[in-house]
Amino acid sequence: MIQLDIFRTLKFYDEAVPTSDHHATALNAVAGEDMGAGLFLHYLTRKNIQAKIMPDVCTQGTKSGVRLDRWILAIQNKKKIYYQTEIKNWSAHAIGGRRLKINATQKEISEYKMERWDNMWDGKTFRSQNAEKVLVPMKPLENNHQVEPLICFWDSMHPSGKKEPLFSQALKRQHFSQVWVFSMSAYLHNLLSSGVKKINLEMINTEVRIGWLNSLFHVK
Repeated sequence: MIQLDIFRTLKFYDEAVPTSDHHATALNAVAGEDMGAGLFLHYLTRKNIQAKIMPDVCTQGTKSGVRLDRWILAIQNKKKIYYQTEIKNWSAHAIGGRRLKINATQKEISEYKMERWDNMWDGKTFRSQNAEKVLVPMKPLENNHQVEPLICFWDSMHPSGKKEPLFSQALKRQHFSQVWVFSMSAYLHNLLSSGVKKINLEMINTEVRIGWLNSLFHVK
């Protein structure tokens, strides 16, 4: 498990403090996907939903084609849902990104969320092909179980500016009737506002990478 400092994480990704310049891409390469999956797992667990990040690759089952970042299994009332998951750590550091102050008012946050969603969704699908690929059906891990597309964005976003970090958007597609959207920033803002300062996340790959960094490089 890795302990995440919520305040410092929000300062880094949402406020893009000067000392964070030129480091977001490198940090995302080390920990970005793990953080997105770990935060969604943490969210489900707090909702008393049994959940697990699967070790299996999330592909179409072909040598080429679309590949997503994770399979996440959720079990509630003995019902299994497999989320085919794409993780996007686009933040204030990204091209077209916007800063969100950690002490922003609720009105400012709500307006920010709606603007960020409009920037991402054109009314029918995601504007970015890198996000839209989450809607391509992957080869299921188990037959006869529900599969849902899930995209985890860093940015705080919501169609109507609500606080809820997880929401669904209706689709007119052959394979999926909806796509689930999870906002990492919105979830961390909610936790911080409720008095939670640090959380422990399942980030297995990041643990290994930090271990390698510590063994190879020593700050003098």
